[in-house]
Amino acid sequence: MKKTYLIITAAIILTSVLHLVSCNDSDNYGPDDPSGTKQLPPTSLDVEVDSTTLNLSVLIGTIENAAYYELQMSEAMLTSNDDIPVGGTVYTFGNITPDQFVNGKITIERQNEQCEIRNNTTYYFRVRAIGNDGTVSDWYTKDMQYYGVDTPASLWVNGNDIDPDAITISWYKSGFYTVAKIRNETLGTEISAEGATKNTDYTNVEVWYYKWEGLDVNKPYTFSLLDNAGNVIATITQSTEYAPNMSLAHSILTWQKDDVIGARGESRTVHDPDNYFSIVFNEESAPNAGWTSSGKYYCLTPDKKVYTSPYRVQVRNTNTLEFQVPESGRMYLYANGSPTTYEVMRFTGKDENGIDLWEVIQKVTVKKDDKTIIKDEGGTDRNCYKYVKLKLSGAAPATDGSGKPISRYKLAPTASMNCYYYGFVFVPDDPNAGKE
Repeated sequence: MKKTYLIITAAIILTSVLHLVSCNDSDNYGPDDPSGTKQLPPTSLDVEVDSTTLNLSVLIGTIENAAYYELQMSEAMLTSNDDIPVGGTVYTFGNITPDQFVNGKITIERQNEQCEIRNNTTYYFRVRAIGNDGTVSDWYTKDMQYYGVDTPASLWVNGNDIDPDAITISWYKSGFYTVAKIRNETLGTEISAEGATKNTDYTNVEVWYYKWEGLDVNKPYTFSLLDNAGNVIATITQSTEYAPNMSLAHSILTWQKDDVIGARGESRTVHDPDNYFSIVFNEESAPNAGWTSSGKYYCLTPDKKVYTSPYRVQVRNTNTLEFQVPESGRMYLYANGSPTTYEVMRFTGKDENGIDLWEVIQKVTVKKDDKTIIKDEGGTDRNCYKYVKLKLSGAAPATDGSGKPISRYKLAPTASMNCYYYGFVFVPDDPNAGKE
């Protein structure tokens, strides 16, 4: 592959009003328009991350008359409008010529002459074409506003891997370091990574895990991965929790098509049977889809049992969900993503113009086909979707018009992806937990 060249654009503070120009803007003249001198943009852009090497595989939809392409990458959002300043460093990989493509793709190495791709980071991308006559196309971002890709975390704890007396930590096998030891920083105890277990639920990547048992309930613990030289590779802090009191649980497990699917720009609200909490399905970017009431989807419950859901709905693109709950607790999502990473945001009030203000309190990822084997009540093994857990607490109060106090949270994807949902369970914090 030919060497690419990097141009680093200085960080600029975003001060102008956001004005997006789509890739179908009238300035994008077609080949039959004699007044047009602008190059057509690429037709597609897809970026995949190798979880072992962190190399990026970039697929660009090529244009017949393009001489070469420019690809930009940044940790700040990149829109299709080149006139909008970017609030961060932008790396521009230029002179990407068609002869560099292998099956339509180019590879950006994790560590190269220009930059280093890091774990647990969101990168944004856009691409444009330069014609043989020197004309330059608009930027293409795949999605209407921006296109982001998340690199995997070095070390993580899933919500269903937290028990009252144990925490299970997981990590990918890496191509550039070797995990030799696992250390519980809180206890000051270190063990060999040979005690870890390979996770056979993953087929395309190699994932290992270790369940650290004998912990105190509702207490934070810090864990580190170390290499052969004793260097810390990654560190994570996670707290054990009280077991969910399912006698307090409320669920939204059934809905009709009209409850969750409307038109672009609409919102639909679904309440649980007890009218205890609600979910608002916002269709900001596209109508939701994929509704069915006759499926058979096995899901892991908060108390590690099997629930079979006949219902499903696909929340599309950048559409958000809003949860309205009357108290602190845990929201469990029965879901299957693309994968999809979400920001969990808490409502904090309104500004002087009456606009809602939100604060990011958590990030969660809904993985694709992330399952675990659980026996159902009849003793049959069921391959269940793992739940994703949201910690909802300490929100500013709001009202639903009836004077009933509620707390509001929003679930917003960091990139345009589709995600299937099969049910929602909210378990409020047990006021008697730890008092026995």
